[in-house]
Amino acid sequence: MVANKAPERITIQLPEHASVKQYRELGAFARYCIQRLEKDLGSRGSWIVTISASQRGFASHVKVRHMGAVLEETSAGQDGALATWYAMCRLEQRLRERASLPWS
Repeated sequence: MVANKAPERITIQLPEHASVKQYRELGAFARYCIQRLEKDLGSRGSWIVTISASQRGFASHVKVRHMGAVLEETSAGQDGALATWYAMCRLEQRLRERASLPWS
């Protein structure tokens, strides 16, 4: 018997050559950032975090479906965690601004 598995609410995507340790550490960091934001904002969304190598080091693309809207940010950094942090900071500002609107 095959059970239907619901899609994950938080998806972390890294390059194929990423190690198990990188998946674990970068995944934990991204989930921490997401959970902190959701706790502060009081709602949950669907997230996709994609971390890849870039010319400057690493790039992180973060996409969230939150309260009926899709928001995306991309940033670069010396490592995957920094690239993710920068993208999360930009998204956090946009999410906070959106949450303060009277119709949201």
